[in-house]
Amino acid sequence: MNPNHLAPLWLQDRLLGAIESFNLSDDLILLRNEETDDGESNGAVGERAITHRLAVHLENEFLEQGYPNKDAKIAIDCEYNRHRGAVKAHFVKGRIKEQVEDAKKKVLKEHPTKKGWYAFSIYPDIIVHERSQDIRNLIVIELKRASNTIDDKLDKLKLELFVTQNQKFGYGYVLGASVIAYDDDKFGERRLEPSEFFVDSEFSQ
Repeated sequence: MNPNHLAPLWLQDRLLGAIESFNLSDDLILLRNEETDDGESNGAVGERAITHRLAVHLENEFLEQGYPNKDAKIAIDCEYNRHRGAVKAHFVKGRIKEQVEDAKKKVLKEHPTKKGWYAFSIYPDIIVHERSQDIRNLIVIELKRASNTIDDKLDKLKLELFVTQNQKFGYGYVLGASVIAYDDDKFGERRLEPSEFFVDSEFSQ
């Protein structure tokens, strides 16, 4: 088994390779304007379609490196909302709860079994992990079209929480990444581009 899969820089290279592969492929058409028969433009396709195709390229990157294998059954999933059978959620309180409230612009309900803690559900766009356990949570990705600025603060907070090794808050992913889909001529050449990378960060209550 190649131990590099636990190194942030190695994982970053896999993601950068997948982005480059996407940008050089026919999938780039997903970032172009879709027009009706009458010539009206409705912009590029939805983010989920773009995310799915990036996940395919990322899966190919890992296949080229020999994953999955008998030692590391690594999978690439989109909007995977389960954690050991339960719904995937971040539990927060105190200062972090206030940040989430500010990002979501609504009050969170206290979790019924964790007094003082608040939960908000999470559906990461892409994760690279081994299903049903936590020893190989490798990459978590949020993808957003450049023309969509909604929830930018919340996406960043979610990624920071995903990569923290503090089990009260996060899932211990090795690398978090935000990816921007430049889908409008005003942003220049249509392309996917990494925006920011995240590694372990400490959160206090």
